[in-house]
Amino acid sequence: MAGVYTRTLLGSGLIFMLVAGMKPQASTPGASNQTPEAASPAAVPVQAKEQKPTPVYESATVLKSITRLVVVDVVATDRNGAISDLKQDDFSILEDGKEQKIRVFNFQQPQANAPAAMAASKPPDNVYSNVARFSASSALNILLLDALNTNLPHQAYVRDQMIRYLEKMPEGQPVAVYTLSTKLTLLQDFTDDPAVLKKVAREIKSNMSPLLDNPAGGPDMELLPAGVADSGMVPAQMLNAMQSFEQERIAFQTDLRIAYTINALNSIARSLSGYPGRKNLIWISEAFPLTIDPNMELTGDTFAGTRNYGLQIAAAADSLIDAQIAMYPIDARGLVPPSMFDASNSGRDKFGRSLSRPGRMASAISTESAELQNVHGAMQEMADRTGGRAFYNTNGIDAAIRNSIEDGSTYYTLAYYPENKNWNGKFRKIHVKVNRSGVRLRYRLGYFAVDPTLFAEKNKKEQDSAFALALSPDSPIATGLPFNALVLPPAEAAPKTVRVNFGVDPHAISFEKLPDGLQHATLECTIQAFSAKGKLVRGVATTVKAALKPDTFSKVMQDTFPCQQAIDLEPGNYYLRLGVRDTRTGLIGTTNAKVVVASAAPAKP
Repeated sequence: MAGVYTRTLLGSGLIFMLVAGMKPQASTPGASNQTPEAASPAAVPVQAKEQKPTPVYESATVLKSITRLVVVDVVATDRNGAISDLKQDDFSILEDGKEQKIRVFNFQQPQANAPAAMAASKPPDNVYSNVARFSASSALNILLLDALNTNLPHQAYVRDQMIRYLEKMPEGQPVAVYTLSTKLTLLQDFTDDPAVLKKVAREIKSNMSPLLDNPAGGPDMELLPAGVADSGMVPAQMLNAMQSFEQERIAFQTDLRIAYTINALNSIARSLSGYPGRKNLIWISEAFPLTIDPNMELTGDTFAGTRNYGLQIAAAADSLIDAQIAMYPIDARGLVPPSMFDASNSGRDKFGRSLSRPGRMASAISTESAELQNVHGAMQEMADRTGGRAFYNTNGIDAAIRNSIEDGSTYYTLAYYPENKNWNGKFRKIHVKVNRSGVRLRYRLGYFAVDPTLFAEKNKKEQDSAFALALSPDSPIATGLPFNALVLPPAEAAPKTVRVNFGVDPHAISFEKLPDGLQHATLECTIQAFSAKGKLVRGVATTVKAALKPDTFSKVMQDTFPCQQAIDLEPGNYYLRLGVRDTRTGLIGTTNAKVVVASAAPAKP
């Protein structure tokens, strides 16, 4: 082992000894660490009837980063529902109009007599892990209840509809529950026990959003007394200035809502990227607009308040696609009638002007309709980009949840290595065909052809921001880079030093063979220590640069990749956030740990 790493690894042989027997467990029974290209042809099933519930690969995120495999989940239906008898030869897949060779074919559907879903066994004392903790024979489902973008009455309605769905929830459908306010919270990890989920649903508390104009619901607050603007008491210039300010305020508020929401979606993607197979993210929300296009009659500044969130939505969708997550947005408002005909409507706009004057009511109804379509457009965009389905203009939210889970549980997985090796960052459109009439296909629109191994050349602020968000104790555990960590409390010789020995799954690390004949990789290992009250006390990090000889590389691939980090802490109880990152691909893994630093014994006289 001596001289293997370009950076000095303190006690590298000791690290291997300490992490021996702590190899990350396969997140799905029977899963293989081989990439599809490395597997024998016989290992890649080609007929639906031969398929097993477990995909032939571990993680779409890892495979994209290591092998550039493009994974496409395809939902096939006809007028009778899901189709389950298609073969690989029935499909053809094109990228930017050019046919690609299908390297992996897999069919997934709920199994009537499937084994019960299992949670991973508890690791030994002082060993902490981010390895996917739940395995099942069907697709995983995530309910994201969005309080940030949804008012209180609609939150209550969603909770009732969720309980209604759970009353008749079928067996064998693993569900996790998250809520979103200004931070993302995991309320319940994956379980297929309806009783547990119903208990969680009943205990969900509504949260008033600080970024909605009217989070409590009901009529909007009027900014001017009734009739003042119509009377001419307010100069036209002042009214225009108020309208322009209001546009910018709403636009800024929407910017914040979208930033929080996109960060939450990215956190969910990092949290689920280590789980194999398809995940269905059911986002129940009033959502946000695809664009903000102010009424041109209100101000002479044509760009005041204008926004287009298409790029942010595309980036979030790409993050979800990398983790093999399909988005199923559901409008929490249900069927939305025009507010003009609501009994609580005052008949005035927010500036106190009467809507009875010629043209105003028609204009207000048209504007409200356009705003709603804009929000539905954003929901549809997220669904289309990720291969999911959007539900709006329906009061049956419980039925929409049921349909989302059923839709995303029966699917075909196709994967290919792109013929076009020019990783120029441009969007490549995917088109899937099937040689059977009457079949409707739904799948992701495409992907951005970014070389995943060039992560290190990206904007450093962007890198650090993503890692910092993943290391936040408010973020869910990231599973993209699996590892186990042995936390060693202080020894007598160093009474304040806590040592952490990381054992990282080498199959998720991007190794590169250089002309020197060695396999090179760079990994960052980080510890952040928080007090019992959640205050950051201290953080430390180290970078491991490896240059492995062939025989050592072979041994590492059969065991774990080691990294050791120490942190000095004063006596007390600490909550640790442990993180690792591959600097070439940006894959991140995090987990939580605890440690107690005891007070030093008094010196003997």
